[in-house]
Amino acid sequence: MTGDMHATFRACESIVTQERLGPYVRSFYVFQNSRRSQTESLPRRFWQMVQKALWKMRCLDVLYIDDPARANAWVLSDIPRIPFQLRDATFRLPCNQHLVEFLESQNKLKQFQIMGGPDEHAPHFKAGTLPHLRTFDGQLALAMQLLSVPRKLRRLRIPLDRDTNKKLLDFIPHLAALSRTLRSLNIIHIPEELSVEAIKLISSVCPDLHYLGIIPLPMTFPHVSRALYLFHVAYLYRYLKRSVIHDALLAMHHLRDLELDVSRWSPLPTGSLQRMLTTELHIYCLSIEKIIFRTGTNRTLWYFDGNEWNSHSDDGQHMLIDGLWKAG
Repeated sequence: MTGDMHATFRACESIVTQERLGPYVRSFYVFQNSRRSQTESLPRRFWQMVQKALWKMRCLDVLYIDDPARANAWVLSDIPRIPFQLRDATFRLPCNQHLVEFLESQNKLKQFQIMGGPDEHAPHFKAGTLPHLRTFDGQLALAMQLLSVPRKLRRLRIPLDRDTNKKLLDFIPHLAALSRTLRSLNIIHIPEELSVEAIKLISSVCPDLHYLGIIPLPMTFPHVSRALYLFHVAYLYRYLKRSVIHDALLAMHHLRDLELDVSRWSPLPTGSLQRMLTTELHIYCLSIEKIIFRTGTNRTLWYFDGNEWNSHSDDGQHMLIDGLWKAG
């Protein structure tokens, strides 16, 4: 694992020329460090050496390929010469015919992340593709394809954009195909105007979720000054208690982790205000053990220790908070 592409090339060259090395490789990462241009194209000679090295890695479990040019999925195209069955794959590659055919050959893959949508000419997945897939992180169009093939996904993360925002409410009912197995649903960048209807649909289609995020929590009461907010919070909470979001939480009896975006609140709920909001949400869903509040670039994790709620502020590493959606 190194962001130095010259070192990666030399390592691949050693694996290709020394037969004994290939079987020792269990994890292989190809990426450029942040000091280099993120759009810099690497020479074909580099990718040819990566391809030849992959042919030697018969015990490979984890593969990570970040191609800034998003043009070299062909390194996975010679299926008869690929000796490994992956457990975990992360790609920044075009989801074209080469990648689809590679995935169709991977019968043990459990975790799959792809940064990028399907190529317009890429074939759809065949029935039986990725039979053991449990965690998927990728765009909505690919998620729809995966749902069309019977499977038992447990964790699903989907980043939205301007093109897919409008499709969210049409997509959620399709999750009914996963209702028996899906335990974690992380949808990134849900528009605030869709949040209420989205969680209403989710609670109806997938009531057994253990993790749900990232839901923009609407500020359902009139704008007031911070001082007035503090003095009259008991009255203002009446608006929240009548919200559809709380009604949805009442139907989710197994929810343990809830991630909320309150970046558009004014004033931003911090400290004691977050504690009060956490307590309020817990009333509607007694199974909740952790609540994350996103306020811009800051994130605060509130967790229940059996007696009271305690908080942990994001330290910039994101490890604890980012991993919650995979724990479901």
